[in-house]
Amino acid sequence: MKELKKLSKKRKPKSKPKLIDECATLLQKLVRLKAADHQGFVKCVSCGAVKRWQEMQGGHYIERRRIFTKLKEENIHPQCAYCNIFGMSNSAHCRENYRTYMIDMYGIDFHKELLEDSLKVKKYGLPEVRDMLADLKKRVKEQEDQLGSMMPTQEDEY
Repeated sequence: MKELKKLSKKRKPKSKPKLIDECATLLQKLVRLKAADHQGFVKCVSCGAVKRWQEMQGGHYIERRRIFTKLKEENIHPQCAYCNIFGMSNSAHCRENYRTYMIDMYGIDFHKELLEDSLKVKKYGLPEVRDMLADLKKRVKEQEDQLGSMMPTQEDEY
């Protein structure tokens, strides 16, 4: 009888904040995949360390708690774990390197706009978040397939 009840229970739908966090995680993965070279290596935008994309993190220039910029692709770039976790909050050098990267990549006007946007409030609707999640899953799969087709095989390495 207990097992029957267990099987008949429907899964509770994920809350909007959980879906937003899932989108953020997928977006961070997408950014790292897109930045990977043909061998799967990426460079930390803060310290220049080069590691496999799976060993890096998707570091937010404007901290992740700012909802307006949390899911903005231009706000996320590959960072090593040290720079992402400790460097952005404790190292002026790390923050300055990321700032320089952002200005070189997007320009000073975009940089100012991103800082202004981070102060805005953003309310996502549930359909919008679900659509974003579906799109991100598709884009991550495409990037994984593309990177997989570029990766050297064991035979190529000999």
